[in-house]
Parts: sequence; structure tokens; C-alpha cells
Amino acid sequence: MTRGEVWTLVRGSRQYRVLIVSNDEYNVLEDVTPWGLIIDRIVADSDLLVPLVAYDPLPGATVDASAVVRVDRSALRDNHGFVGNDTMNRVEYALRDLLNLP
Repeated sequence: MTRGEVWTLVRGSRQYRVLIVSNDEYNVLEDVTPWGLIIDRIVADSDLLVPLVAYDPLPGATVDASAVVRVDRSALRDNHGFVGNDTMNRVEYALRDLLNLP
């Protein structure tokens, strides 16, 4: 699993699409839990919502920077590919805005 990848995460009877946002240095460590953001079909005007565009997996869906989840590696199913650099930059900006980071 790598930063910028979109995966299907299964929790009980529910499935979520998540964008991996944690640092790759930590993603390779078995004893560190990776972090992701939930992808949904939310339509709203918010700086915390980043739309996925044509070159991203799941175009038309939205990454919600406020929907941070711990990612259980054993619950990952389908790898949908990577978001583009522009999308990842917008996600990073939304996370900085949420957390009030420079």
C-alpha cells in the first residue's frame, strides 16, 4: 500500500473506498497503522471536499478530508490505482486547512 492509492476497505458488512494519505515510510511498517480518507459521492461546497477528476480512479467521487480512518491492512480488497499529483496536492491542502497547519 502506497500514499495516493485508492483501495476498497471492508468493515463488517460495509465497504468503503479510501485514499491512503499516510507517509510511505510508515506504510511499510507492520506495527504502524496506515491512515486513509473516505471517498464518497458527496456533493457540497466545502474546502474539505476534493473531487476526483477524469484521470483519477472513481472520477466524480469526492475525497473527504474530514473523514480520516485507520486502515486495517487485512481488510483491504481492491486496489483501484493512484490519484493524480494535482489531486493529491489538493487533498494535502485540504488536510492542512482542517488541521490548521502551515
